[in-house]
Amino acid sequence: MIWLFAAVGLVAVVAIAFVSVGIAVGGLEAETAPAVYRYSDAVDFVAEQLPEEVTARVSHSDVGKVLRWHLDWFAEVGLATDHGIQLGDPAVAIGEVAVIDSDAACDAVVARSLRESGPDPVDVVCILEAQLAYLSQIGALSAGGPDTHQS
Repeated sequence: MIWLFAAVGLVAVVAIAFVSVGIAVGGLEAETAPAVYRYSDAVDFVAEQLPEEVTARVSHSDVGKVLRWHLDWFAEVGLATDHGIQLGDPAVAIGEVAVIDSDAACDAVVARSLRESGPDPVDVVCILEAQLAYLSQIGALSAGGPDTHQS
């Protein structure tokens, strides 16, 4: 008789464990993993994506400079957070979608490049397009239309 109680108890414990794991997995499945931007990876990715005509005119450091300017623009419009910010911090909008105007970002970075004697506007646009592809790849952006990206 004691074996029957042990077997029923074991089945109950295993069933509760499976239900608990299923609930936890379902909850995690609904969460979006945070996108982590790694500057050196971004520079390498963008440099590899550029057409040969552009790579003939810009250096690796030029690519890095344009990417920093683009990140500065994100910070200026409030779409960036500091490294290490906690997910519970109000600056991180969990579950909310921010829509950016990629044309405004491009205009701002091209203007800065012209002010600071950076790469030509065409090269800057190519670099920024590759940067947006990198941001999409890491999950920081998703396509929202022809002129905008969602973050």
